[in-house]
Amino acid sequence: MEDFGITLAIHGQQIPATIHQRVEGDTTHYDITTDDFSVSIYKDTLYTWKADDDAGFSADDIQSFGEQINN
Repeated sequence: MEDFGITLAIHGQQIPATIHQRVEGDTTHYDITTDDFSVSIYKDTLYTWKADDDAGFSADDIQSFGEQINN
């Protein structure tokens, strides 16, 4: 899958990010990379996003990242 760029809203800031999609089994992971951090998230249920390693972000932050990527 091809990488794509997005601007994520994080704690009132607009952060440019690159998203790389990869498939592991039945799950698509979204590797989010910015100048300051990287985190990999996946859709756990129809409405819930999770991360294997949250990189210090809250569950609400991870959920927000997923919703922004999915739009």
